[in-house]
Amino acid sequence: MQVHQADGLKFYQSPLLAAFPEVVHAFFTREGGVSAGPYRSLNLSLAVGDDPHHVAQNRRLVQQSLDLKALAAAAQVHGPGEAVLTLASLNPGAEVPEVDLLISREPGLGLLIKQADCQAIMLYDPVQRVAANVHCGWRGQAANLPGRAVARLQELFGCHPPDLVAAIGPSLGPCCAEFQNFAREFPPSLWAYQVRPTYFDLWNLSRDQLTAAGLRPERIDLAGLCTRCRADEFFSYRREKTTGRQAAVIALRSR
Repeated sequence: MQVHQADGLKFYQSPLLAAFPEVVHAFFTREGGVSAGPYRSLNLSLAVGDDPHHVAQNRRLVQQSLDLKALAAAAQVHGPGEAVLTLASLNPGAEVPEVDLLISREPGLGLLIKQADCQAIMLYDPVQRVAANVHCGWRGQAANLPGRAVARLQELFGCHPPDLVAAIGPSLGPCCAEFQNFAREFPPSLWAYQVRPTYFDLWNLSRDQLTAAGLRPERIDLAGLCTRCRADEFFSYRREKTTGRQAAVIALRSR
């Protein structure tokens, strides 16, 4: 992925998604915000103990850097819930309750996923002009949330999976994704992703779940950046426990 700067914020972009001028997207780092202490500096989460005024300012910085009309964030719960959003459906100042899949075709509305080791998986259909952002941790992978997201885009908008483009952002890499209780946490079908005793390649797992759902392999972009390893760039719950959450945002560009 390619690194960029805008309004003092550092973020990564997928070359695959960047090829579509009607799409704006960014996998933000932890740099460029106003939060302090363990949440330094671009923390986007209201649920980790940070000053909510700092979080609100950080969200304004993100929205401004991408030139969006609004941001939609969810109270993520590692579950199957979804929300199809429009500007009119937003409750100002409130998060969408208990969802991990955000979908929209409204220009100017940014779909914001927060993570600190989990994956943010962006999906875009250039035919139906619909975007989605998925919060996917190991629980979501155990439930095949990437595949479910593709299925819901088919059901709701008639999307054809080979048309979709996907980008899997910075997240816990196979170097650091240790699961000592994997036999209890993962179904046996996922044990093949163990790269050495108790360590798993969750990046390739998501890629394979997307291809199994019908995406073409060449239309899946993988950041390949481990959040736990890169303390200067990313928050990591595995590394720090008390920490912030960075943002991944995708939107259709405002007309």
